[in-house]
Amino acid sequence: MEIQPDTSIPESDDFLCQFQGFWFAPSFLLGTQKLLKQFKPLPNDVILASFPKTGTTWLKSILYSILNRSSIDELTRNHPQLLVPQLELQVYGPDAISDPLFPSLDPSSPNRIFSTHLPYQIFRETVNSSDCRVVYIARNPKDTLVSGWHFLNTMETAKSSPLPIDESVDMFCEGKGKVGDHKNYLTKDMIDRVDTITREKFHGSIFKHEADSS
Repeated sequence: MEIQPDTSIPESDDFLCQFQGFWFAPSFLLGTQKLLKQFKPLPNDVILASFPKTGTTWLKSILYSILNRSSIDELTRNHPQLLVPQLELQVYGPDAISDPLFPSLDPSSPNRIFSTHLPYQIFRETVNSSDCRVVYIARNPKDTLVSGWHFLNTMETAKSSPLPIDESVDMFCEGKGKVGDHKNYLTKDMIDRVDTITREKFHGSIFKHEADSS
């Protein structure tokens, strides 16, 4: 599996590498490679798949409360990120921790819930190796972009040099986020639907939908 660095971006914390056609930050890439080699989903597992900033944390709370009704009070004492950890970052990432609240990787463990930001194209063989259930959440791409831009500019590394919105838009449209292009998370029917809605919103304005110019 060849990893191609993006030489147009200076080597820093935001340095990106291309893996199987997708852009990754190094911390996500290392965990992704380990996950693909080691993670064996169980038939009763539930995996929450999402693009970042689409409502993942909110849905983690809902899934946990549905599958663990007797332990629902855990949500009042712990952050959903601990109860439903992200596979490529918290479980298999280079800074992974062994938190007692994490679902056990023991095959006998029931009701395991994990999350991932990996595109289906990369995670497909792993998911299809069992009868595990996958819950997917999508969000309006414009809202996802704006939410992600605000989130990135609250990080310590961005306080001295905030990311301009126009640069964020360009990176988002080029698929150069930490986990790639948001369209990689959608089926063809979903992409066509998003394009139709966007085209209708732009109709009569000075803006032109990119899909119409290709």
